[in-house]
Amino acid sequence: MLSETKKNKITFSNWIFSFILINKISMRSIWARKASWFGTLIFACCLLILFPFGLGTEALNRADIQIGSFWIINEFIAILAISRMFAPEQESYAMDFLLSSKTSKSALLAGKISFTALQILSLQIPVTFLWIILYNIPSNILVDLLNIMIPVSLIFNIGTASLGALVSCLTARSLAKEILLPMLFFPLQSGILLAAVSLTIQVGNNSLLGAFSSDAWWTILIAYPLLFTALGFLLSDILLQE
Repeated sequence: MLSETKKNKITFSNWIFSFILINKISMRSIWARKASWFGTLIFACCLLILFPFGLGTEALNRADIQIGSFWIINEFIAILAISRMFAPEQESYAMDFLLSSKTSKSALLAGKISFTALQILSLQIPVTFLWIILYNIPSNILVDLLNIMIPVSLIFNIGTASLGALVSCLTARSLAKEILLPMLFFPLQSGILLAAVSLTIQVGNNSLLGAFSSDAWWTILIAYPLLFTALGFLLSDILLQE
């Protein structure tokens, strides 16, 4: 009984070690390729500037258009992060080493999900500040908007990253990965996107998308990271093969 408990402790500690290791490798890979992060940020900033010209100043005075524009830009950030989710490790052959070792595949997947969620968040923070300034967000709703956007964005990022990890693994060996990944990702991700948009728009104009209540949208938002992270853990040995 004692030896079994000790074995479980070692297994758990190995899982945590593998989880931290993949985050460290991902951080070093991103740091070595800083141009990719800055390129995504510049692209998002360009969209922030271009949207007012395309939509017109009158349309941007509406809270739903302002918030909708924010989430559209977030979608571009998310897909750019997801499309290169495993690329740095594959290019440096670190992924081959990890898969051939005794590294826990569920820890590997969890590490990539957490790192990708943080990577999206690191891009969202400067974009949000610029969005508030450039889109002249009314001060009377700004505090309430930020109070709802912070938890929604965190859950949105984890849900998007967990779904992105599954889709990236499924399309990793395909020759048409660049086409298949967005074709699978966007339809599956539409639920969490609609939930995030609806919950934040409610602060701006006191209305919700569709016939769902606020509690229903929160349920959809929270279900995404739970569902796809659980699926990733269950299928990690199949998704991550040498």
